[in-house]
Amino acid sequence: MSESKNHEIVRNLSVVSFFTLISRVLGLLRDICIAYFFGAGVATDAFFVAFRIPNLFRRLFGEGGLSASFIPVYSGSLVKKGARDSQDLLMTVFTVLFFVLLFLSVIGVLFSFVFVVITAPGFLNKPVQFHLTLFLTRAMFPYIFLIGLAAFFAGVLNVHGSYAPGAMYPIILNIAVIISAIFLRPFFHEGIYALAVGVMAGGILQVLSQLYYIKRKNIKLGLRFNLKNSDVKTVFRLLVPSLLGMAVIQLNLLFDTLLASFLPSGSISYLYYGDRLYQFPLGVFAIALQTVIFPALSVSFAREDVKEVNSAFNFSTSLMFFIIVPSSVGLILLRNHLVRLIYMHGVFNLADAQKTASVLLFFVIGLWASALLRTVIPVFYSMKDTKTPVNAAVYSLILNIILAVILMQIMGVGGLALASSISLIFNYLFLLRRLYLKRVISLGRGFFKSFVRTMIASIVMGIFVGFTIIILGGLNYGSLIIVSVALIVGALSYLFTSFALKNESFYTIRQVLSKRS
Repeated sequence: MSESKNHEIVRNLSVVSFFTLISRVLGLLRDICIAYFFGAGVATDAFFVAFRIPNLFRRLFGEGGLSASFIPVYSGSLVKKGARDSQDLLMTVFTVLFFVLLFLSVIGVLFSFVFVVITAPGFLNKPVQFHLTLFLTRAMFPYIFLIGLAAFFAGVLNVHGSYAPGAMYPIILNIAVIISAIFLRPFFHEGIYALAVGVMAGGILQVLSQLYYIKRKNIKLGLRFNLKNSDVKTVFRLLVPSLLGMAVIQLNLLFDTLLASFLPSGSISYLYYGDRLYQFPLGVFAIALQTVIFPALSVSFAREDVKEVNSAFNFSTSLMFFIIVPSSVGLILLRNHLVRLIYMHGVFNLADAQKTASVLLFFVIGLWASALLRTVIPVFYSMKDTKTPVNAAVYSLILNIILAVILMQIMGVGGLALASSISLIFNYLFLLRRLYLKRVISLGRGFFKSFVRTMIASIVMGIFVGFTIIILGGLNYGSLIIVSVALIVGALSYLFTSFALKNESFYTIRQVLSKRS
């Protein structure tokens, strides 16, 4: 049973990762367009601040806190009760979400001034940048309503075993922004306005795409508010600590933006561009795995199958290490060439590239912890324990604030990235220890065997990639050749070493992919 469960996880992960990879590639193309046309300066800082505000609320009420409280309860209702009760639960939660998102959108537009002051107080001394940020925030705040609904629909589809639609909808936003940047920019006095148009158009299309798949699955939607349903009460009881936990995590991002607004122009953009590259493997693999494992764990807990839960947790953690550790090594070794290859076009210059690469390095230090949080947090949520992740997030936030204030004085914008990484590592270790103390789930011998083999294979890969960079750099090859050859050499050396060491994660992935072909 555990082996079939592992295969199911890998099968679903391959689907989500495939579409997420396409989305991330398009996301990089989107960022290339932004860097090419707008560089890293006043306009981009304004756009990234304005776009981050509705994104924060999206993560809170869409794919974040609400999903954390809703998915375990909805999964349990489908398993233990029936279609009628689960339908009642779905409609009630949808109704509440609909009106909350609508209310937040209106409040956001009316009080954008307050949000901008809180998020980027350093802009108050830069009137032109402040007013540009204010306009963009008002223009894009309704995006929270659109993306919040789209993310909720994606979560519902995941519970029903349909993972592709939720993985595909971010593709739509990237395409919309790319088209807007290229073709609509000349029609605006401030070209950056075109990006706001792309964001809103993308949001509308994202909602419509998810509604299409909801209809295909014959999942009924409607407005209903039935607080007598015991599952509805459970969702809202879990929702408050879930929202607090997600809010604390997002406060980390806002706090970094706040501090960066006091640094020289371009600092917020460096954080954004570095974070985008750091988020690439995180989105393609880590978030994709969380998307797959969360509903699976919720169903297992609903069945009270502790053995299956423990097996899935150990396997997903091993799989995450298998993917993220070599990704981290590759990003560290190739960071300068990657930034130059992807961003150094148009008005984005060498100085911008060097600062972005430095930020990327410090972000990558905590990549493994950020990824592994995606395997630990779903366990707590599946157990309907939302308080422990909140406590961990609060402690992590306090640590991040203290370190960020200190390190930015010494290292500038890179200090903000390093503080974030250290706080993520603390967060993961804190939650892992809590799991161990609960004695529900523990990392077993199989995990540690896989971990050692993954580390050995990653070291071998790092040696081969390092020599490749040195040799090709000495021959004066450009970043495109260096990155391409290094990726091929790194992938082959890592996979061959994993095969030779008989790493279980490698063999499971190979078996599943061979069956799919």
